[in-house]
Amino acid sequence: MKKRPMNRKTLEYFARMAADAYMNDPVHARATKNEKIRRRYIYHFMIERLSTSNREDIIYFDEENRGICVWREAHNEYNMFDFLLCPNWVFLVLYLPSTIKTLSAYSHLDVKVFPENTLIISPVFVDPEHQGKGIATKLIKQGIADLVPKGYKLGLEAQNEDNVKLYEKLGFKTIKHEYFEKINMHSYYMMYQP
Repeated sequence: MKKRPMNRKTLEYFARMAADAYMNDPVHARATKNEKIRRRYIYHFMIERLSTSNREDIIYFDEENRGICVWREAHNEYNMFDFLLCPNWVFLVLYLPSTIKTLSAYSHLDVKVFPENTLIISPVFVDPEHQGKGIATKLIKQGIADLVPKGYKLGLEAQNEDNVKLYEKLGFKTIKHEYFEKINMHSYYMMYQP
């Protein structure tokens, strides 16, 4: 596992991986019904997201670059200026309906749930060809091992109930659950509690 900044080629590599890994994510599936467009949109969205993380967050990779785990400050909410600093921001304009739907789905998230000095997982994903091999678990455990001794509190927010069960096995407990009927989405706020 390594913590390192990503060059442009690495950003693109992980954005392509994210496009495959997040194809069935509830937020992206709701925002973009057409799968071909969704894959392209997620790629550009993740270029922006990972570019911002590259400047500000703690990023873990496995040795073979099959997965990634980003830890970001919970109270550091990204804004439009962050995206304008990124290389592909114009593509998010081209996919404006998807961008608006995606950001509106995330807009209800309540970062105030997390205490100060909390790092949250945002995002974590693994190449679909290598899912189920414990790669995400290893990346998360490495973050826990490195960050807890430094005094950080750790948390995350999930929409998928299956993922909640995985996080519980890693020591995270749900501290708040919300259901947003308008967009048919659950949000589970979880904190690491050893």
